[in-house]
Amino acid sequence: MSNPATMNIIGCGRVGKTLAYLWHRNRIIHVQGISNRSRTSAQSAVDFIGGGTACVTEELQPADFTMIATADNTIAACATQLANTGILRPGNIVFHCSGSLGSEILTAVKPYGALVASVHPIKSFAEPASAAASFHGTFCGIEGDPEATARLTPLFENIGGSPLPLRSETKALYHAGMAISANYLVTLLQWGVDTLEQAGLPPATGLKVIEPMVRNALDNVFNLGPAEALTGPIARRDDTIVRHHIEALQSWQPEFANLYRALGYQTLKLAQKQAPALPAEEQAMKKLLSDEGEP
Repeated sequence: MSNPATMNIIGCGRVGKTLAYLWHRNRIIHVQGISNRSRTSAQSAVDFIGGGTACVTEELQPADFTMIATADNTIAACATQLANTGILRPGNIVFHCSGSLGSEILTAVKPYGALVASVHPIKSFAEPASAAASFHGTFCGIEGDPEATARLTPLFENIGGSPLPLRSETKALYHAGMAISANYLVTLLQWGVDTLEQAGLPPATGLKVIEPMVRNALDNVFNLGPAEALTGPIARRDDTIVRHHIEALQSWQPEFANLYRALGYQTLKLAQKQAPALPAEEQAMKKLLSDEGEP
């Protein structure tokens, strides 16, 4: 049986620890050097993974793979620091785990014959042990040099990942879509709870009240598709109710009325896919949701 490929890790936080633990436990990768901001945090990663050696980047030894799992704003500097160690060999693979940056951020290692890629597991890594236990089925956005992605794909498949091919030039849009879907959903729910509180419901009560509706809406989105899942006054083109909403929000928080209009305009586009309305109804709703329709 051949020896597993070797890997160094720069920035072994929650994502790095989760992936390295899975690779080490399944004997897919031999983890070598782990370089963090401090030896203490690096040693903590070693203890969690069950393998590897805590070190600084200058002490890393040559490896088949190097994973840079640092914050986005330090990836380029880490790649330059790695290039300056002199340990890179032609065919070595250097990859990062950012969702928003493409593999071109690793340009500093290219003159040494290294291949570059990015792999972004689409998952919350709040707690590494829990993330490792539930990693199976996780989509992993991947792009970069063809040989690099070809060699990285089985590494992620063998720990239960599902590689999702991406293009470097569209990584920002890809990540924006993820942020809109996850982060902004949370923000919208908080906005809903705040509005209910203004209407007299305590926040805890507001959350309980909206939970069944929100869960049902999400189920419908994933079972039927967004357009078919859409309900409510905009879907019905009920301009009287929509006007009342806008007026109420305008008197309380004008910026919320503006946000309601902006989201409502996009909701109207979605409603048109579900069921086109009469031209007069469509125009009335468009006017109401634009600046022209401000109360």
